[in-house]
Amino acid sequence: MRTEVADGSAGYFHEAGFYASDAEFHAMIVPFVEEGVAGGEPVVLCYDERKSEQLRSWLGEPPGVTYAAGNGLYATPARAIAAFQGLIERTVAAGAPRVRLTGGVPHPGNGGCFEGWDRYEFALNTVWARFPARSLCMYDAATVPDGVRDLVERAHPHILTGAGEHRTNNHYEGLAANPHLPVPADPLEASAPTAELSDPSAAEARHVLERTGRGRVSDRVLDELLIGISEGVTNARLHGVPPILVTIWAAHDRVVATVKDQGDGPTDLLAGLVPTSKTMFGTGLGLWVTHLLDIDAALVFAKDGFSLRLRAGATPAPVSQ
Repeated sequence: MRTEVADGSAGYFHEAGFYASDAEFHAMIVPFVEEGVAGGEPVVLCYDERKSEQLRSWLGEPPGVTYAAGNGLYATPARAIAAFQGLIERTVAAGAPRVRLTGGVPHPGNGGCFEGWDRYEFALNTVWARFPARSLCMYDAATVPDGVRDLVERAHPHILTGAGEHRTNNHYEGLAANPHLPVPADPLEASAPTAELSDPSAAEARHVLERTGRGRVSDRVLDELLIGISEGVTNARLHGVPPILVTIWAAHDRVVATVKDQGDGPTDLLAGLVPTSKTMFGTGLGLWVTHLLDIDAALVFAKDGFSLRLRAGATPAPVSQ
């Protein structure tokens, strides 16, 4: 596998760009694609339907360029890492010198939630360090919240300006940085809990969650919530600090559950995002599987303890950060 890239950097090249207009977006994205096509580097464009149509009007459908709109690549951070990494590995194995990826992760400014994607942006620098890949993470400067922009700037070694200039990013904090942004509370958490359990077993937590969630979410989604809460309670009992508190909130079309202990939570910055050699033989693999599911799983680090929060059902309105 080739790891030396044309810009002189070895392995993965991680760049962010903030555009203030369509003209700036054009000036940043079109050269990125055209350089890839000219160099025989497959390019994957991971944008929504509106942005993809805009890109088609500028670029057409050149060989080696794939539009990946609407295929769920950004469903969860863990699934995005797994999907993109598989794509990189297959494409390079087929003979490509390097793969180019560009897209925009969910955040409140584009109608999504940024929980988990803060850790994703930092994790890529470690997880893909050995891969011959170049990614350009694009953010609309007019809509990205200040907290998200600050974290993105800290997570990317390189910055692409609106004028198309590539710069080393002086705000990049390196591989050991703490990527955590505060996780906004779900609106349901402001209401009285439907159920609370103190120091439950995993089986007890599953039983109460199943009884509470039945009929509020689909059976498939409820099964995934049960997997998640079982993993959360098991990890808390094995590695957390008691007491352990399981709290469940339920509306007619949505369920939120938290598993909280008094400890500091996982110390591995990649916990839940990838399977690692440490997690295959200890803890962590189940947490990764939980993050692959079609439910929202968030790690909440706070002064008074650590929580795994699970959410499913109707999506609440995004909370600005």
